Amino acid sequence: MRRGARDSQVINNFFSFATIIIIAVVLTLYIKYIVKDEEKNPKNKIVKLTCENDTFTYSKVFNQKLVNKSIKALEKGYYKLDGAFLEALDMKSKIKDVVTLSEVDKFYINSIGIIPKENIKKFLEIQYEIIETDKKKPNKKNDEIKLNSGSIKTSFKINSKEIFRVYTDFTFMYKNAIKQRVECSIKVFKNHVQK
Repeated sequence: MRRGARDSQVINNFFSFATIIIIAVVLTLYIKYIVKDEEKNPKNKIVKLTCENDTFTYSKVFNQKLVNKSIKALEKGYYKLDGAFLEALDMKSKIKDVVTLSEVDKFYINSIGIIPKENIKKFLEIQYEIIETDKKKPNKKNDEIKLNSGSIKTSFKINSKEIFRVYTDFTFMYKNAIKQRVECSIKVFKNHVQK
């Protein structure tokens, strides 16, 4: 009887060893061929645009699936613009002397290339804020922040839910500088769409 017990133990050990070898081979093949292919896939990797390197530009995707679908609404004109100014408090504000909200709306419409449709119930909301840098604010510690004249924060929303945000600075308080940053914001949004 003792002989039979040892044979079964040898067979059990052999199958355990064979199972470990098979698992190791499968893991090695998976890591070598499948995981590296996903990293090389350029579809998932977003390349920064040149306009993003001009000044500080930050973008964040909150829902990639909705960003991918929202481009269709944008291309068909199913969007609405909602803008506002955030003026400096500790110094005299100059932003309203430089540009108006209707002009900024035109910058967005020209950057998108399609006029928004009227009386629509489902749409992509593009909410933007032109933020004037308060250079005389006492708690501003960073000198680089004081060099910028302002920022533009653009949020893309569907059903009041934010799906994408772009935040970009502009150095000079000129219409063209604001226009370039608006164009860059739209390009960055389009760049993050994965087809």
